[in-house]
Amino acid sequence: MREEKLSDAIVYDKLHLLKKDFYGYIERNTIKVDANLPVFYGYVISALENSFPSLMDSSYDDFIDSITFKVLDTSANINDFDYVRKVMANAIRFKKNKNAEIGINIVVGLKLLKSGDYIHALDFLKKYATLDTKLGTAVAYCYYVLSLREFKKDDETVKNHRPGEMELLARELMLNLAQIKPPVNHLKQLEIDDPSFLEKIFWQMIFIGLEWFSSEKWFVEIGLKNAAATNDPEMRKRLLDIGAERFYTDSHFLRELYYYKLETRDAAGAAGVVNQLIKQYPNELEPIYLGLKLSLLTTRKITYHSFRKLAISKGMPSYIIELFDFSFELMNHEQKEAMNRIGDFEKEYPRMLFYSTTLRYIANDFSSNDEMRVKKARKALLDSIEQYCVLELAGKNQK
Repeated sequence: MREEKLSDAIVYDKLHLLKKDFYGYIERNTIKVDANLPVFYGYVISALENSFPSLMDSSYDDFIDSITFKVLDTSANINDFDYVRKVMANAIRFKKNKNAEIGINIVVGLKLLKSGDYIHALDFLKKYATLDTKLGTAVAYCYYVLSLREFKKDDETVKNHRPGEMELLARELMLNLAQIKPPVNHLKQLEIDDPSFLEKIFWQMIFIGLEWFSSEKWFVEIGLKNAAATNDPEMRKRLLDIGAERFYTDSHFLRELYYYKLETRDAAGAAGVVNQLIKQYPNELEPIYLGLKLSLLTTRKITYHSFRKLAISKGMPSYIIELFDFSFELMNHEQKEAMNRIGDFEKEYPRMLFYSTTLRYIANDFSSNDEMRVKKARKALLDSIEQYCVLELAGKNQK
């Protein structure tokens, strides 16, 4: 399995390099490419088949889609639909899957969207709007921009106008997305060379959607997923603030807010979220677990023992509490006490020797003189306890 994964990674890297080579060629020779599309696509296919004879059909087709977007994005002939049709015909002719036109329609539609031709972009994109949230918001954006043209800018009634046909279509689609809940960043065709225009559209429509449907929490949820995927802390913070304000009784947003507070080293803020969760969900173990985890980071004994006592009273499994006892001793530099606890843990729960062995190795690094090694051990301990306890508590909730 390891060799297969390594091979996949190598193939991905080589494909990426080949794609970049073609991008550079297209940029330097755009007129030549436009004048000889069959020859150019034949060159692309030859390079693919010679370099990757065993490439999966889906990856093969995705490569052609990405090259097609680059050809269209670089060409000065994008407004010539005879030219666009020629590009599409050449691309589709060489693709392998039965639904070859879907990917090509999407990349053509995205290029038209990027160039501001919203009417024609809709012709290519609207029937695929629910395949991916970013594609859906792109279609909604086309409707929304066209809706702004339904009223004159100097019309005094614009501020209080009733939604026109295009705005109603945009609203309907955004609500439909919230109901269907399609994935985000799912389609390979969205992995274009410069996705910034698509990202900007996504965020604009998410916040417009929240204006139109203020109680629809899915817009915040999918926004948080995209912020995590694109590493956008600013948008993550903005959405968490909205979620905490509008959906303050929802455990999902409070949990997200808790982890955000931890990442930004706001212990007081994290403690406030834990207290709110305990008040709202007094019979659930997760808020208490979050309090125990916070205690590991702050290493305050009075706080830890307070949450520990609460955990016992609420019926948290004893082996989880003992794992926290061991971890708390380690985090407080009580190496001897921690090793005694892990020894007692092994005697009481021999079935968990597989896990305690790993914890012993991690614990040994806590006594190292290498500060970086200790830092890595702390992270490994916290990550391990997090993954194990979340899985165990989730299993308890399902029973």
